[in-house]
Amino acid sequence: MSTQTDNTVHEVVIVGAGPTGLMLAGELAAAGIRPVVLDRAAAPAQTPKGNGVVGRGALELKRRGVLNGTGLRVVRPPRFPFGPLTLELGLLRGPLHVLPIPQRRLENLLEERAVRLGATVRRGHEVAEFEQDRDRVTIHAVAEGSNVDLYARYLVGCDGAHSLVRKALGIGFPGITSSSITRLARITIPADVVSKAGTEIELRGVGRLVPFRPNRTASGSVTLAPAAALDRSAPSDLYIVSTHEPRGDSEPTDELGDDELRASLRRVLGADIPFTTAFAARSVIANNRQAERYRQGRAFLAGDAAHIFGAGGSAINAGLLDAIALGRTIAAVVRGAPASVLDAYHDQRHPATGRTLSLTRLQVGLEVGDETGQALWEVLGELLKAPGTARRIASMIEG
Repeated sequence: MSTQTDNTVHEVVIVGAGPTGLMLAGELAAAGIRPVVLDRAAAPAQTPKGNGVVGRGALELKRRGVLNGTGLRVVRPPRFPFGPLTLELGLLRGPLHVLPIPQRRLENLLEERAVRLGATVRRGHEVAEFEQDRDRVTIHAVAEGSNVDLYARYLVGCDGAHSLVRKALGIGFPGITSSSITRLARITIPADVVSKAGTEIELRGVGRLVPFRPNRTASGSVTLAPAAALDRSAPSDLYIVSTHEPRGDSEPTDELGDDELRASLRRVLGADIPFTTAFAARSVIANNRQAERYRQGRAFLAGDAAHIFGAGGSAINAGLLDAIALGRTIAAVVRGAPASVLDAYHDQRHPATGRTLSLTRLQVGLEVGDETGQALWEVLGELLKAPGTARRIASMIEG
């Protein structure tokens, strides 16, 4: 196999073109640095993933002009789900910023910004290994059947929960694997079986469900929400659905069959949701994990490579805030600050994402149907009746 060598010593090479990697590329490019982003996929994934940004990351996108001309709007909701409970935040100036946006569209906007400012995104480049010394990092990748070698002053792993960068550095990733499994999909529900009942959704033969939050049952919970509430271009009969129930012997899969999805809904609800078509159906087992450190020499971790959360809504926000902090730190050193400044990234972000992990673990605990989950539900539900408590939790989610 032939080897192509890029003899340029790039200031920063980023592994992974997800929201965190692309946000970091834009931050560095805005500071006058020309980063290179490597992503193993030949093209962006079209599978629906995240549905929005919850927290300060949404406000930072707005401040940087990423949303200009898109029609997208950052909102401050008067209430917000916290596991199966609801945070009542008030009608005026709630502490939590939310941007409803499909992850794929967010990635498009972030890539456009990064490239416009001078970053380079190289797709179809899979990093195989790397080594570092006092002066630089040497990255060995494979692209179109050839080896590609690159050099960089700094390497950042934004390459997801199974991060090659983190594993190659030998950085531990301790945490908790859930005993529950979540099955999720986009489903089409005929209009004649769905109706609105105040703030709830009424399904013929099923009953009423509160949208955008887990609806607990004796067997688990189910969440249902109209896709158009997050993506105005989505069909009115398209819904996002997920079930949460004990894992048993089940293993997660990226290709979940309609029969398994229907069976899960039936177990949790005790009835069938009459959907006609399912898209992007998959199952996941939640993990709450955090890398022991976010920096080793000239290599860094950010986003899911550094932390993964067992409850939705936190991962993209945390990754964006990682990117902002790391971009600021690396830019300062490139401009002449001492190398010791690089430690500020871990010192700032590790405890911040650790607190987010605690919040998501609490939400997962609330959804568990055992005696502990019920006790958490009852006690926290009572505490959340105090507006100050709900707003304090929302401020912690904000990041």
